[in-house]
Amino acid sequence: MEGVIAGFLETAVHLRRTAAGQDGHMQLLDEIEAVKARLEHVSARFDLQSDPDLLEECIYEMQALTARYRYLTREARRQGVTRRPAASLQRL
Repeated sequence: MEGVIAGFLETAVHLRRTAAGQDGHMQLLDEIEAVKARLEHVSARFDLQSDPDLLEECIYEMQALTARYRYLTREARRQGVTRRPAASLQRL
């Protein structure tokens, strides 16, 4: 009987860890999407600026967001995260 209970507890712990990992993957994918959206916003703002100081601000912000995006995509590859199926279908 103790073996059955121990097996059940191991399975429950494994399922909880798997679910937590999936939540982390979803958070990572959400953050990647947020960075992409911010990058598009800054790029649009850059196109509308004429003041040299504001153009410089946009350039630095785009560089920072690009670096963050590279980090997040590298982290996603390291963790074996793939795109959400629904996100892939939206592009069709």
